[in-house]
Amino acid sequence: MQGLVWRLKALDPEASESLKVIAYFDALVDGHASAQVLLSGAAVLSGCPAGYASDGTAFRVDASGTKTDAGAPAPGAPDGGWPGHAFGDGGRVWIERSGPPFANDEMILERVAIALGISLDRTSPVAASRRAVETLLDGSAPLDRRMDAAAMLHLDRQTSYRVIAVPASTDLAGPRAVIYTDAGPVRAGVLRSSATDGGEGRNTARNTARNTGLNTARNTPDASPAGIGLAMTPESLHRSWATALLALRLTSPRHPRQLADDLGSLLVFAEAADASAYETPDLTALKRLVGQHPKALGLLESIASANSLRAVADEAGLHHSSVQARAADYSTELNFDVRTAPGRVRLSLALALYRLRTATFGQEVP
Repeated sequence: MQGLVWRLKALDPEASESLKVIAYFDALVDGHASAQVLLSGAAVLSGCPAGYASDGTAFRVDASGTKTDAGAPAPGAPDGGWPGHAFGDGGRVWIERSGPPFANDEMILERVAIALGISLDRTSPVAASRRAVETLLDGSAPLDRRMDAAAMLHLDRQTSYRVIAVPASTDLAGPRAVIYTDAGPVRAGVLRSSATDGGEGRNTARNTARNTGLNTARNTPDASPAGIGLAMTPESLHRSWATALLALRLTSPRHPRQLADDLGSLLVFAEAADASAYETPDLTALKRLVGQHPKALGLLESIASANSLRAVADEAGLHHSSVQARAADYSTELNFDVRTAPGRVRLSLALALYRLRTATFGQEVP
């Protein structure tokens, strides 16, 4: 590396400085440097104070690399608006550069972010909990490894829990991890199930909740959209995760939080739809209709759920005759009558397929 730096320096001094930054942080990572040492390195290289925030904690050093609390960013603004770089699950590192950025600021931020992600993943108890959740919900992992993960999370083998799935941009309390799915990054958390507890089991679950800090399915944060999976014991929590993800993908503005229990046979329908590459004519027609008239989706959801077009008109604040005309137009576009009971069932299934095929969640992790 040093030879390459010297040769590159002769050709492009700026590029050689970037290589030095890479080599510097690579060496610190290889030496298992602490997060404070990495941050101090960033401060010294950039010549200005630096800080990071991750998993609810923040750390800041001055330009000499010495830890300091003076001049820390205000609460609620973890990076104080300074130029920064994200790392890990919601972590962020920044340098407090006033004025125009220096040539290697971006490189320093990128490399220290990578190094911090590796360092904290090695040492942070939160990262260890995150890895345990990932293992617990991985149905392809051996049962003994999943049970070891459950034990690390202090889950009782005989108690039922639920998995909650929310977009990765939404934070959750308690054991949680971001899992990358076909619909994008999704945050999974483990909840105590209150719906299936009873008698002695309720007391056991209450004690377990006190020991682990788990929320219950009925006492979750008001995060939305959110899907809450079926209640399962730890050895089957990967199944709860699968149903939570399906429930999340079936959320809509009308139903922003879905409990898997309430979906009934629709869970089986959704799993079969995921396994099939066939696109039904109803779905094709619905996609075409929504593509041409995006506002039709909300009205179609109302038609599928309401008992009458008059109820739809009342809910949407439209005149009854207007809703009648639109329902007739939609029936023509979809090639079945959405104004009849069988048509509303068919519409409900087409809407479920539409949500399953189109639900995506952002790539940004806070």
